[in-house]
Amino acid sequence: MDEHDYKRFSLWRTWDIPHYYGDYVRQCFIAAAAISLLTIPMWGDLLPFGTLVQVGSAVVLVLLAGLTNPHGRVVLFLDATAAGLGLIFIEAAAINFYQTQSFMLFAAREAVALLLLLAFYFSVKTVRAMSMRQVGHPFRVGEFDEKDNEK
Repeated sequence: MDEHDYKRFSLWRTWDIPHYYGDYVRQCFIAAAAISLLTIPMWGDLLPFGTLVQVGSAVVLVLLAGLTNPHGRVVLFLDATAAGLGLIFIEAAAINFYQTQSFMLFAAREAVALLLLLAFYFSVKTVRAMSMRQVGHPFRVGEFDEKDNEK
């Protein structure tokens, strides 16, 4: 297959681009938004800011998931920011309301927090690789050996 051939889109398939983890960020964002939206009618709001904010947050996560790509450093920086802020808010809600609300709501908050933690990690990892111009470049064996540094 030629490098210019169009590949079929898949939400769950990764494209094996070295040092690019945006596919994992996308999957985590979609899963977090789905859990968030499914939780509202069953157990209540994950965030203490109201249903509108929670639905808006899910829309923002899906928007960022759709915009995430191997060439978008700004989008991946926004991914990291959204995941980090979301993680802070959702985990604070989980801890603060642990004793006063249902266990299922706590479990849903923790599941979304774990997904956002993974999204934060993978987006920061990709932004770091982009800033070092490593995205798309394969791993080199012996990259940190002493002999290579002497050349």
